[in-house]
Amino acid sequence: MRPMRNDLKLPLLLVSFISLCGILTFPIMPIDETRYVSAAWEMWIHHSFLVPLLNGAPYPHKPPLLFWLMHLSWAVFGVNEITPRLIPGIFSLLNLMLVYRISLRLWPQENRTAFFATLILASIAVWDIWSVAIMFDMVFTFWVLLGLLGILQAAEGDRRRHGLLLLAVGIAGGILTKGPAVLIYLLPLPFLRSLWSRRMDRPRRGKWYRSVSGALLLGAGIALLWVVPAILLGGASYRHEILWKQTADRITSSFAHRRPFWWYLPILPLLFFPWILFRPAFRRFRLKTADTGTRFCLLWMGIPLLIFSLISGKQVHYLLPFIPAGALLAGRNLCLSEFDGRKSSVKLFGLFYFAAGLVIACLPLIPLKTPAVVFAVVPTEIASAGLLSIGAFLYFFRFPSFSSAVKCLAVSTAVIAALTFFQIKNSLMESYDIKPVARAVQKNMENGRAVAHIGKYHGQYQFLGRLKQPLTVLDDNPDQISDFAKRWPGALFISYSRGKNTLPDDATVCYTHKYRGKTVVLWQMESAHGP
Repeated sequence: MRPMRNDLKLPLLLVSFISLCGILTFPIMPIDETRYVSAAWEMWIHHSFLVPLLNGAPYPHKPPLLFWLMHLSWAVFGVNEITPRLIPGIFSLLNLMLVYRISLRLWPQENRTAFFATLILASIAVWDIWSVAIMFDMVFTFWVLLGLLGILQAAEGDRRRHGLLLLAVGIAGGILTKGPAVLIYLLPLPFLRSLWSRRMDRPRRGKWYRSVSGALLLGAGIALLWVVPAILLGGASYRHEILWKQTADRITSSFAHRRPFWWYLPILPLLFFPWILFRPAFRRFRLKTADTGTRFCLLWMGIPLLIFSLISGKQVHYLLPFIPAGALLAGRNLCLSEFDGRKSSVKLFGLFYFAAGLVIACLPLIPLKTPAVVFAVVPTEIASAGLLSIGAFLYFFRFPSFSSAVKCLAVSTAVIAALTFFQIKNSLMESYDIKPVARAVQKNMENGRAVAHIGKYHGQYQFLGRLKQPLTVLDDNPDQISDFAKRWPGALFISYSRGKNTLPDDATVCYTHKYRGKTVVLWQMESAHGP
């Protein structure tokens, strides 16, 4: 435990630092983050702890575990915006600990590999971004890693029952976090054990497969303790959505995020940025002579990548549990590398950061029309100076050891991430902070005015405005809007404009706010005013 504590100090510190910077700079981002905290808020105020709610209706798109974690934080600290934002960072720290333990299972007595793997993971850009995002993926990754650790424990024979129990808990937790997608990560590896483990002889295969099947049934049974009462309480529509549309429909013909088969391939290098620039981390290896740990990680990465490529709905964060496997392989490669601290790989890091500093320094000289180009709306001196300084240091400094070079690269990446967060803070707050709109809606609803949202509504104002009643959702249809205004004199409407006046002739604008290149407009109809 002492080597583990010493090795994890720096990775845990880096993730904690980046998470704190994210909380200080990012608003709760629409539409995903605001939707999820709004679902938790409506469950909280309506005491609907089994069936998630959004804008007063059952919300079947996600299971409730993340919402329960928010409820736990509110039960302890009261309803607030900070503690939900701490949840992904806390699970990111827990995931680093699990990756360290998995590394020691794959390569026993190789603490150096475990240290490099966790340090690389803590400084991968995509990982750091999701460590500050109020989404399901970091919690989901925790259950995947817990299940994988259980598989390794059970396969090695020591504490077999404990390992199978961990696998069952991982399956249950993954289902309660993000649904059956957890099976894509946790089922292939135990059933393909003969491809990665040399210790499995034929007479014991039947017993192994029966044990894994038992863990699967136990995990599914634990998840059913929520599923069964939820579908009974949620009604027929909720039951159809959660049992069919969110599983089979999403696999066969996804109704969102449809992309081609090859969509993931070009972005694979970005999942390991900036370490993809460090050649010793991703050196070549021979599959035929690969050890057990290497084969395990390759299957961990390859099978989910193939399955998700076959599914039409694709998103970058679906592969988040895939990233620790790459970090483990990179850590193993670094452990086997010979390095004197002066090789060109570190210089490549330096040149990249130096070039990025020059680009940022030149951005104010480029005429930009779109306010969403974040580096154009805030001073660039600090970010560009930081990048130039770090780049020059990495290029010219000769590191005394391999470990010191890797540590410096990781710390420099965390510093650059923090600079980037503060660099884009003003732009994010200007374009994505919709709390003022939510407060304006809250004020009008408290004054007894009906409020209608024109177009699809994602619940983005429910939590930020602490709204206790749902908004009426209307199509962008003049007759429908006019009828609502007549039924509710003085009603307030929420719509979105891109510079063109699309409001009725008798509309009075009450409030406007910039949002993602558009303008949120709160307005009412003069002809429908009450006395």
